[in-house]
Amino acid sequence: MMGFPKGKIALRMFDESDLDSLHWGTLDVLENAGIKVFSEECLRLLEDAGCAVNHSDSSARIPGNLVEEGIRKAKKNITLYARNPKYDVVLDGRRSFCCTDGNGTSVMDFDTGKRRMSTTKDLQTVGQVANALDSAHVFWPCVSCQDVPDYIRHVVDLKVALGAIEKHVQVETTSHRREANWLVQLGAALAGDEKALRRRPIFSSMHCPFSPLQLDGGSTEGALVLARAGVPISFYGMPQAGITGPVTLAGSIIVNNAEVLAGMTIAQLAAPGSPFIYGTGGAAFDMKTMTWAGGGPERALISSGAGELAHHYGFPILCGGIVTSAKEPGPQSCYEKMSSGLPQFLAGCDMVAGLGLLDDVTMLSYEQMVIDDEMARIMGRLAGGVVVDDEHMAVDLIKKVGAGGSFLSHRHTMQWLSKEHFIPGITDRRTGEAWEVDGSKDVVARAREKAAKIMKEHQVQPLTADVSTRFEEIVRKADTDIKTNGLD
Repeated sequence: MMGFPKGKIALRMFDESDLDSLHWGTLDVLENAGIKVFSEECLRLLEDAGCAVNHSDSSARIPGNLVEEGIRKAKKNITLYARNPKYDVVLDGRRSFCCTDGNGTSVMDFDTGKRRMSTTKDLQTVGQVANALDSAHVFWPCVSCQDVPDYIRHVVDLKVALGAIEKHVQVETTSHRREANWLVQLGAALAGDEKALRRRPIFSSMHCPFSPLQLDGGSTEGALVLARAGVPISFYGMPQAGITGPVTLAGSIIVNNAEVLAGMTIAQLAAPGSPFIYGTGGAAFDMKTMTWAGGGPERALISSGAGELAHHYGFPILCGGIVTSAKEPGPQSCYEKMSSGLPQFLAGCDMVAGLGLLDDVTMLSYEQMVIDDEMARIMGRLAGGVVVDDEHMAVDLIKKVGAGGSFLSHRHTMQWLSKEHFIPGITDRRTGEAWEVDGSKDVVARAREKAAKIMKEHQVQPLTADVSTRFEEIVRKADTDIKTNGLD
């Protein structure tokens, strides 16, 4: 699947000396302060590998050589496969891709405009909308099925997402090894079997540490199950600068890096050579409102800096970026999402998440998702910059057209128009008179019209009857298993 080509415009905050300093500072933290891992399985893996482990407080000190061994072993050239191969995403360092934002628990109802809890139907609908949007390259389920009991919700979320969209699905809700086993079974049912899933993993999984320097036991054990099955995993640090990370951004980047590398090291001990994606969702903590400042400029700087560090190690990166604290589509949502997302494109981050959610990634808005798609295409074009070669300079064509001529009718214009120019979808460039005649619609109204058209007309290729039947059977078995045995 085509993403946004990385061009000549590049944001670089760090030189090699800076990157080395961040790396060695991280190793110092991991070896001398350590990290807490609330899992006996993970602690045993670390202890057997030579780490100093204290089982009474679940802490481990990880020597630098073990971290660097994990970096060398991890698979870094990763393809995120989709059930429709035309949507496969190749993370080879040459393009940037967008990802929807995930795990909201509410939705701005499309009919009433009021906030309500999200449902299975919402997850199906947003999958349909994301399937139609060019910039939604990877689908992180934007909302969860709040109408399903919480003990089985994460399994149902993946089942619904895999059927709602033809693109690669990324999950973030794995909370236990038992749950992860059922997710693998869903993926295998769609891929054909577990060997086929290993060859073409059609979903991936991200796992959030508890900053500062703590890895949840259930989620981390779930990550190991998925890594052993060949499913790409990511540890996605989310330090809040000033409360769960140092107020200085470099310090919070080190906290993020320590958490990510610790998770990666454990995964490589469990499944050497398994695919790994570096992750970050760090942001500032707003001391004025005492809330997470997801749409603030610090988010962009932390993510971009972590992107440089990830690439220093050779990892692709998934970063949070196109984020806002706004409660409805409008000026604040647009300027925060643009300012918090553009630096990641300029830094060449491989995946930039954020399409579709408002209110610090808690509420889905279909109108905002369409607006985000437009802004992502703008950001991707800006990052592409200006290419200088014979075809792009077009000197021979300029001489042929000459003074006073027109380039409109030449083949060169049609050949390069869509590649060189941003072609608006909902952006209105008409005259004021034409805009008034058409009802004086603002961008939110135009986005709403486009979303409604997608919901009415866009068709997602359905799952086969056999796969649908197997999905239902897996969910029934998972329901019984988890209800009976729990997630302890």
